[in-house]
Amino acid sequence: MNKQLITLIIALLTTTYAAFAQKTTESPYSFYGIGERNFGGIAEESAMGGLGIYADSTRVNIQNPAALSQLKFTAFSAGFTMQRKNIVTNNTKLNTQSSSFNYFTLGFPIVEKLGVSFGLVPYSSVGYKIKNTKSNRVYQYEGNGNVNQFFLSTGYQIYGGLSLGASFRYHFGTIDMTDLYQQNNIEFYTQEFSKSRLTGGAFNIGLYYEETLKHRLRLYTSLVYTPQSTLSSENQRNISTLSYVASSRSGAQLTVRETRALDLEATGLKNTKLTLPTQIEVGFGLGEHQKWFAGLEYTYINNSKFSNPFLTTTDVSYKDSYKLAVGGFWIPNYHSFSSYWHRVTYRVGLRYENTGIVLNGQNINYFGTSFGLSLPVKGFSNLTLVAEYGKRGTTTANLIKENEFNLRIGFTLNDKWFQRTKYQ
Repeated sequence: MNKQLITLIIALLTTTYAAFAQKTTESPYSFYGIGERNFGGIAEESAMGGLGIYADSTRVNIQNPAALSQLKFTAFSAGFTMQRKNIVTNNTKLNTQSSSFNYFTLGFPIVEKLGVSFGLVPYSSVGYKIKNTKSNRVYQYEGNGNVNQFFLSTGYQIYGGLSLGASFRYHFGTIDMTDLYQQNNIEFYTQEFSKSRLTGGAFNIGLYYEETLKHRLRLYTSLVYTPQSTLSSENQRNISTLSYVASSRSGAQLTVRETRALDLEATGLKNTKLTLPTQIEVGFGLGEHQKWFAGLEYTYINNSKFSNPFLTTTDVSYKDSYKLAVGGFWIPNYHSFSSYWHRVTYRVGLRYENTGIVLNGQNINYFGTSFGLSLPVKGFSNLTLVAEYGKRGTTTANLIKENEFNLRIGFTLNDKWFQRTKYQ
């Protein structure tokens, strides 16, 4: 067992939890639902439009637990993203930046055809600042927080190329929301602060099938089903009165004069339930081992079932949504000794998503493209660099359009565990 690998894993785990608690997005659309849904896969998959079809013997597939049956090496993976957004309305433009950890996971084969993994991924992120003026009133909304997932997964090859897997996922996180109301010619402001602490379990099951065809071609198929689940939300809400107070150092400052905690027990909102929708992912791919791969994946999400009794938002509704991803990779010469770049894996992908959010009668959609390089590095498996460009929303009906650029960095460390050496 590689002691350096274990030391590195422990060091990363001690810093990752704090990083997951930080604000990880800047998006007005994270105002809705329980925030902006995050991609739940590794960097290599994000470079292919988010495809979770391909099973690798050296990497953990977070999206389909059945693919763990193909693991031959212990694999520790972690990922990091730097994001830049250009937010556009009919009147203004704004640039924002954020950075975050995307995931960490450790997977290993127990015996032949049986693999397990565990790790942490972000489920959704909240980060927004919105200002809206109506007649003689000004409304300001600010929110931040995250809902994360700890997962424990296993996959087993039950017959031939068919594998079955299951994953238990525990959600946890906190979302804070501050709404500030101001009316012209009135000295005092009204501020409403709300906090939700979210917890709850969920699970999914997956099937993975791989078959060798003629001419060294391989067929890859994937199916993942996530049934509807619920999150428990422990809520609190305070109402405050604010006004500007003169300060000799920094001028007038907005200061809280009085705060009152609302009795949510009396209204039945102290403890509520959030419904997370059913999700089905179906994917097909074709490729040549250690040479190339191309695939297509369709995801259906029953978003119309989403509900959050604690937060009521006007002018928004939810409908069933879907995602469509196309992508693949190419390796010029996996066994090349003369050229390093012939051993590099080149990845590309496209993704279209109907988010299921309807604002002022407009569907909020997303379209993105991605390109990535998986670079072999001596001493461990690889380092993956991914560039993504995407567009979300529209300026029609006084809405917001987001143009985003993501730089993702992921790495995988490999080792052989649970094997008895012949010589001591």
